[in-house]
Amino acid sequence: MKYLYLAAGILVVLILLIVIWILVRRHRARCRVCCRTDEEKCRDLNNALFPFGFQYDICCDLFYSTRDAWQREMGYGRIYDEHAIGMNMIIDCEPLYFSYEGRNYLLELWKGQYGMASGAEIGFYVSDEMSEHHPEKLFYHSVTDEAMLNMRFVLRKRNRMLAVRESQTWWLTGFVLGEYSCKEELHMDVSITFPDCRMRNAFYEALLQAGYTKEEIRLCGTRVSFCFVRPRTVQPRHCRLRVLWVQWKNRHNCKKYLRVTRYFVRTIDRVDYLGMCFPRLYRMLGRFSRIPAGKCRRRR
Repeated sequence: MKYLYLAAGILVVLILLIVIWILVRRHRARCRVCCRTDEEKCRDLNNALFPFGFQYDICCDLFYSTRDAWQREMGYGRIYDEHAIGMNMIIDCEPLYFSYEGRNYLLELWKGQYGMASGAEIGFYVSDEMSEHHPEKLFYHSVTDEAMLNMRFVLRKRNRMLAVRESQTWWLTGFVLGEYSCKEELHMDVSITFPDCRMRNAFYEALLQAGYTKEEIRLCGTRVSFCFVRPRTVQPRHCRLRVLWVQWKNRHNCKKYLRVTRYFVRTIDRVDYLGMCFPRLYRMLGRFSRIPAGKCRRRR
């Protein structure tokens, strides 16, 4: 019996030593975060995000995709929206198809919960195939540099502004880490400038065909502006229980992120602390894209 007590005592001592070691390690990590400059933190974070095709903007406190991200080589098809839930993404999508100068184009909007972040996207794609009646069945490639559009969106959650992004690009994105949202809560004000009135008119007709009314669309020169609140197009169908399960995980991860980084207010400090103490949670930060890196194949 005395050996049992001895073993139990040793186990208690070991547990206490482990707890003390963890507390000391986290305290040192907090001190290191306070001593490091913002330049060092941003450099390390962006180096970690670069393989995922994303970067962090400390001024706007947003994560965003780079122009030459690896996702550009993958193009886009309806199948990506259908399998987004597999990457813990519960999002509204709004694919808008139109033809211009003999080519089929896709300009698609997304908003919702991307794992541990709330965010939105606009993507612009073109297909080498032609299908007047079923453009959704085509596979689209990212447009060239010359065909990029000036795109802008303002993402709001109820009456609170979450993100503002504007750029001449093929894929405009913005993600707020640690923010949990239901997709119905998010409103997206969109503004897109086209190279000429003929392309603008083609896109305008696509909006009307999708279900937007003339009163909901604003035209100014070659710019088209509208608000994306609820999708007007057919959405991918998923089991209700699966959606609830994924959103529960997303909410849990957001709460866990905020709890373990409660010593800090700024995202850059929170993330820097994560990298030192919780590498597993840190590795989840770059998973905003729909396709797992290393498992992608271009569809022909």
